Amino acid sequence: MVIKLNADTIFQMRLFRDITYVSCTDCFQVNNTLIFVTKKGDVGKAIGPQGRNIKTLRDKTNKNIKILEQSADCCSLIKNYLFPIKPKNCELVDQDGRQTAQIEFNSSRERRYLLDNQQRGRKELKEIVARYYSAVKDIRIL
Repeated sequence: MVIKLNADTIFQMRLFRDITYVSCTDCFQVNNTLIFVTKKGDVGKAIGPQGRNIKTLRDKTNKNIKILEQSADCCSLIKNYLFPIKPKNCELVDQDGRQTAQIEFNSSRERRYLLDNQQRGRKELKEIVARYYSAVKDIRIL
């Protein structure tokens, strides 16, 4: 997979590195949220004590900030996105030649994180998954 970066994206990645002292492998924007992808194990360092680094980034960019950890498969990427919510189950299902990620939650309260009125969380998650796993065409919440 090849990801093309423009000058604005490179600037944001550099700003992220200068503030957090952690390098990120990817940066992109979904809606009004900047999403930074770091190497495995670097999320805690990037967030900083009491979320200080995220607050600084939010103030400098005037955007919401989300930091994800790089993952080897689609379900672990989804779990990283949903953290601190822990889904009961996440699996890839092949339906009519199309892969679908099915996420099952423990309670309806947890489901509401992705299923608000405009389904912003679900749409954001779908765009993130599509960026890294083009074979996954849909996300179902159970």
